[in-house]
Amino acid sequence: MTIALTQPQSTHVRRPSFTLCTIALDDGCGTPHADPPRSETSAITAVTDKSRPIPSLPAEIHLEIIDIIAHRVPRSPCRDEPYDPADLDTLCACALVCKLWLSTARFGIWKGVRLSGRKKSMAFIRLLQVYARDSFPTLTIPSLGRYVAHLSVRETRGNAWDPKWLDDALPHLATYLPHVQSLEMERVTWEYLSSRSRTTCLQAFKHAKSLALRGFLFRTIRDMYNFLGEFTEVEVLTLDGVHWTKKNTPTWLFNSAVDINMPPMGLREVGFRDVPMEPVLEWIMAGSEYQRRVGNSGPGIEIIRMGGVGVSEARVIGKFLRGVGDSLRKVYIGFETDFVGRGDALVKEIELAANPNLEEFHIFGLVVPSPPPADPFEQELRPPQRALQALTFLLSQIRSRMRVLSFALYPADLRAMSAIDFEGLTRVFEKGVWSYVDEVRVVISNKGEYGLGKVVKERLKVLHERGVLKVTVGFDEREVL
Repeated sequence: MTIALTQPQSTHVRRPSFTLCTIALDDGCGTPHADPPRSETSAITAVTDKSRPIPSLPAEIHLEIIDIIAHRVPRSPCRDEPYDPADLDTLCACALVCKLWLSTARFGIWKGVRLSGRKKSMAFIRLLQVYARDSFPTLTIPSLGRYVAHLSVRETRGNAWDPKWLDDALPHLATYLPHVQSLEMERVTWEYLSSRSRTTCLQAFKHAKSLALRGFLFRTIRDMYNFLGEFTEVEVLTLDGVHWTKKNTPTWLFNSAVDINMPPMGLREVGFRDVPMEPVLEWIMAGSEYQRRVGNSGPGIEIIRMGGVGVSEARVIGKFLRGVGDSLRKVYIGFETDFVGRGDALVKEIELAANPNLEEFHIFGLVVPSPPPADPFEQELRPPQRALQALTFLLSQIRSRMRVLSFALYPADLRAMSAIDFEGLTRVFEKGVWSYVDEVRVVISNKGEYGLGKVVKERLKVLHERGVLKVTVGFDEREVL
């Protein structure tokens, strides 16, 4: 037996690798040669790494790895779902290996499509047409349209260098994208679209689970009701900057049986900003009341997001929160700048005690101005006026076991921070319902003043000692919608 330890020769610079070879050479008598001939030794030492089988993983492991990478790429990138662009590059590289990998990688590559310009949008339409079976019957690769789950379209302003495109593309998108679960439409005037585009849009995408309208304009409020009512399976509804040209809403619209669509029965999450709150919320409440009367009510709204809330919307918002009742779990609310001066009129309309299962409460836009300096000519010094007492009253109404609370402060300076009603907040957090809280996050959007975070930790000592207080000084990365 001869054991030869050899190193393969290669022109590439690589790590030394040795191959252990065991060769048995015997003669006719069965006795192995002590020293084989030189030619045989040369043949033995010619063994390299190429003679060894390359270890391989089962195909299921390959597909599982690709699937994990695909799930790391969000369908719609945002602050809440950041991702590494290298993951998308990896999926594109995997798609070029074979048909099996191509099919798996496509779920991550094409699950979210955002179209915002005529040139690229029409190029995407032509790509969908290439994969159509009727155009190329010999093509064996299935169309990528069936992988698209999130579709976001943004109409252009109609400039000469970038004309409008949505009316031309919408019928094709409705034809080639059959499995859209999330639809987002931005900067669209509904009545400017052709009848064909409107009909195909409502027929093809009515099974979407999530619908977001941003900068959307209808002719009348009735058109908006009928549009939203066509999406009967929507669970997440977001209206951001939605308006209608005719503002006069008739009073009989909610008091009589008129020909308008009912809101989706399975709504779980709603979000509103820069929208006339009263007609929209009244429409949703009227639909919920009707469903309860006929015994066909859904699971109820669990998440509410509202931005730009002012005193004028306080009554209808309070009524809406009371109507949602037990199903409410999370609230995201952003106040206007007049909350500091007129917050009492707003919070007295909101009764969070009617929501016994509330778990998370997130507040945005608490502007705190600096108090006026003391008058040196006054004989009696007046105690400073406490700021954000309306926030104390709002939190004191909560009767549920809170898990997460966050609010953003915009103090003018250190004096403004010291004027906040921390004593009242401390009394609120000492109550038993707040003993189960996991996190109270305070975001201070003022990096120019030093010591603002220290003030919060000192004044909310009851939370800081429990280890649940988190203070962030800088830009507020949270979003209402």
